[in-house]
Amino acid sequence: MPSNGSTPTRRVQGTSIDSSVQAPIINIEAEEAQSEAEDFESSSEDNSENRPINSILSEDPFSNESSRILFNSIDQLRRCGAGQDLDLPQLVIVGKQSAGKSSLLQSLTDIPFPVGSRLCTQFAMRIVSRRTSPGSSDMIEATIEAGDVNPFSTREDDFDTKDFKKSMTSMTAEEFEEVINEAKIAMGLDSSQASDMRNYSSKVLKIELSGPRRSHFAILDLPGIFSALVGGVSKRERDGVTMMVSSYMRKPENIIICVADASGDISNEQILPLASTVDSSRLVGVFTKCDRSDNPSDIVKLVRDREGIPDKTVKWFVVHNRGPQASDSYDREHEENVTFGKDPWTEVPEEQRGTVMLKKHLANLLCQRIRDAFPGMLNTVTRLLEAEKAHRQSFGEPRNNHSQKLSYLTSVVGRFQTLALQSLRSPGDLPSDSMKLRGLSEKEKASFANNIMENGECFKFLEIGEDVIVPQKPNDSDLDSDDGQSETLNIPTYPSSARRQRGLMTPLASPSRHNRTAEKKTQPRTQIHPLYAEIRHQLATNRGEELPGMLNPAVLRPLWRKQTSKWQDLSQKHLESLVSLTTNVALELFHQACLDVGTTDRVKDGLEAELLNFAESSRREVMNKLTQMIEKNQTMALQTHNPLFLLKVRESQALRFTAAIDRYRKACPPISFLAGLANEGGAPRVAIKEEGYADWAIINKGHLEALFNELHPAGERKQNVEDEVHDLLKAYYDVTLQNHIFDVSHNISEPFLLSSTGPLLGLNTDFIMSLPIETIDQLGGEDESVVVGRREAESRVRRLEEAVSIAGDALGKKRGVVVAC
Repeated sequence: MPSNGSTPTRRVQGTSIDSSVQAPIINIEAEEAQSEAEDFESSSEDNSENRPINSILSEDPFSNESSRILFNSIDQLRRCGAGQDLDLPQLVIVGKQSAGKSSLLQSLTDIPFPVGSRLCTQFAMRIVSRRTSPGSSDMIEATIEAGDVNPFSTREDDFDTKDFKKSMTSMTAEEFEEVINEAKIAMGLDSSQASDMRNYSSKVLKIELSGPRRSHFAILDLPGIFSALVGGVSKRERDGVTMMVSSYMRKPENIIICVADASGDISNEQILPLASTVDSSRLVGVFTKCDRSDNPSDIVKLVRDREGIPDKTVKWFVVHNRGPQASDSYDREHEENVTFGKDPWTEVPEEQRGTVMLKKHLANLLCQRIRDAFPGMLNTVTRLLEAEKAHRQSFGEPRNNHSQKLSYLTSVVGRFQTLALQSLRSPGDLPSDSMKLRGLSEKEKASFANNIMENGECFKFLEIGEDVIVPQKPNDSDLDSDDGQSETLNIPTYPSSARRQRGLMTPLASPSRHNRTAEKKTQPRTQIHPLYAEIRHQLATNRGEELPGMLNPAVLRPLWRKQTSKWQDLSQKHLESLVSLTTNVALELFHQACLDVGTTDRVKDGLEAELLNFAESSRREVMNKLTQMIEKNQTMALQTHNPLFLLKVRESQALRFTAAIDRYRKACPPISFLAGLANEGGAPRVAIKEEGYADWAIINKGHLEALFNELHPAGERKQNVEDEVHDLLKAYYDVTLQNHIFDVSHNISEPFLLSSTGPLLGLNTDFIMSLPIETIDQLGGEDESVVVGRREAESRVRRLEEAVSIAGDALGKKRGVVVAC
C-alpha cells in the first residue's frame, strides 16, 4: 500500500465512492460502461498478490545485451525529459473511449488496470517493463514526468509532480487505483483543490515494472478520444485530447497501436480517420472484444484484406477480452485459443491471433525502431544542445542588483564601441561591408565634392571666348539684354524666287500677314548670359563714389554671395545624408554587439533609443555649425592669401588679351596694311598672300585707339569691365569653393564622426556611468519573460547535456558487445 495510508477508493461506472476526491464524469456510453465495470470486478479478484507475474516473452528481441543497452538508454533519455526534444521510439496505444484499451493494456503489461473506470483517461500513462538479473526482487515504481506535447494551453507547475514517487513490490487493483488518484491530485486535476476546472493534463504517469521474469517492453497509453461534452469537460479539452493523440501519432519514431472495438460499428471508430495520416510501416491495428463481435466475418475480412483505415494497408491483430463472469482461474491465452479456433476466426493468420502474438510483434517492431533510430540520436541531441546553449546566451547573465545591471550595460556598450572604432580605423575585420563606415563616409564626401563643384554655381561661368549673347529659353524671358530688355535680332530672310534689283534682293510680292507672323515666330530670340546680366545689374546698382572709368571693388561681394547661394542647401543635404548613413551603420554595429553579448529586447530597445537621441542631437549640432560657417563667410570681407587666386586671374587676363588681339585683327586685318606696301611701279615689296599673314596682328599708330577699345576696361567696349569682374569672381569662387569643401569635410563631417556625443561614439562607457541609478536599473533590468525564458533554457540545456551523456555512454557500451538480433 502507498505510504500515506489514505483509504483506497473504488469506482463503479465512472463515479468515486470517496467524496473527498470527486472527479468529473467523462463520456462513456452506459452499456459499455456497465460491461467494463463487470470486467473491473473480475480483474480485481483475478489480480491478487498470489497471481504469478507474466512469463518472459518467448523469442524476446531484447534478450541480447546490445538491445538491452539501447532499450535502457531510451528509457533514461525519456526519464531525463529528452522526449520533448527528440523523437524517441515508443509504442503508443490510441483509440476512442471504451474501445477496450485498458483490458488490452492489462494483458500486455500485467498491470491490474481498473477496466470500466475513467481514472486512466485524464492523462497519458507510460508502462515500462524490464528484466533484472536472476534472484533479484520484483519492483513496481510510479513517477510523473513531462509529456512530449502540451495541447491544453495551460502552464503546469512541476512543484507537485517532480517529487511524486511510489514504490512497491506488487500492486493490487485497489493500490493501482490509489496511485492514479494521488497522481491526479499532484497534476492538479482534483476538482476540490484546483483553482480552475481542469480535467486533463499533459503530464505522464510512468509505471516501471522490473523483475527477473519480466520482458523488456514499453508502451504509452493516451486518453481516449471522444465527441460528447459531459461532466464539465470543455470543448477546448476535447480538442486538446484529439490534438495530443494526433501529435503523438505524427512523431515519426512512434509505433501506433490503433485499437478498434470489434463488438461495435467499425464506422463509428473515430480513431481510424486520424490513423490514416500514419505511415503503414509504423501502424498496427488491434480489434478488441472479438469474443463479443456480432459480425465476426466482417472483422475477419478486414484483417485478411488489411483494410479498415482509409488509404492504408495495415496489419491487424485480434484479441480476446475478459468476460463479465470470468472466474479467478481465468486464462486469457486459453480463452483466445478457444475463441480463435472457431470459424470464421480460423481464417485469420495464426501469427495475428491473440495477445501473445501481438506482444511478440510489438516487441520486434520496437526493437528494430530503436536500433534504426539510435545511431543518429547522439548527433541530433549534440546539435540541439549547441543551439540551446546559444539560445541561453541570448538572455545574458542574471541581473539581480545594481552592480550586475551596470556591468551588463557596460559590457554591451563596450562591445559596441569596439566595433564602432573598427568601422573607422580597421574595418577589414568586420563581418559586413555595410558596417565599414570609413569607406562609406569617404564615398559620401567625394560625392558631395563632385556635386557642389558641378552644380554649386548660381550662374554658370563662361569660358573665355564664349559669346555672352545666348539663345533665350522659354522661362528666361524676364532676363535682360544689354539695355535691360530681351532683345530680338530681326534678320530678314528671302525666298529663292526673289530677284535682285540694283544689287538688293527684292521679294516678288509682299508676304501676307499670316506669312509675316510665321516668319516672326521663326526668328531666334536671344538674351544676354544670366551671369553677365547679373554683373551688369550689380555694376549699375552698386555704384559708389568712384569716378567714371573706375571699377568699384564692392560689386564683387554681392556677386559672390549670389553665386554661392546654393552652397548651404547642397551642404545641408550632404550632411543630412552623412548623419543618416552614420546612424544606420551605428545601429547595425549596435545590433551586432547585442548579438555578440546576448541582450534582451528590453535592453536593446532602451539603448537603441539613447543612440537615436545622440543621432538627433548631433544632427542639429552639425546643421548649426554649417549655418554659422555660411553666415560667417557671407559677412566677411573678400580676402585671400592663396596664390592660386592671382594665378587664375593672370591666366584669365592673358586669355582676355589674346581674345582682344583676335578681335582687333578681325577689325584691322594685316592684309589691308600689307597691300599698301607696293613700290611706285606697282610691284609689291612683300609677298601679300593672305594665308601667310593670317595669324599676324599689325599695329600702327592709326589703329591704336581700336586696340585700346578692345583691351582696356575704360575703352568703348563696355563688356571689358564685365569680363574683368567675371574673371575676378570666377578666380575667387574657385578658391573659396575648395575652402568650403575642406571646411565641410574636415571641420564639420570628421568631427561629427569622431564626436563623443554622436551616434557612433556617443553610446560609450562614460555615458553609462553618468546615468542615474534609476535609469541604469531600468535599462539593465529584466522582464519576467526573460527570467522565465532563461530558466527554461537552462533547464533544457541540463536536459540535453544529460541526454548527450546517456547517448554517448550507450554507444560506447554497445561497441563492446556482439549484436545478436
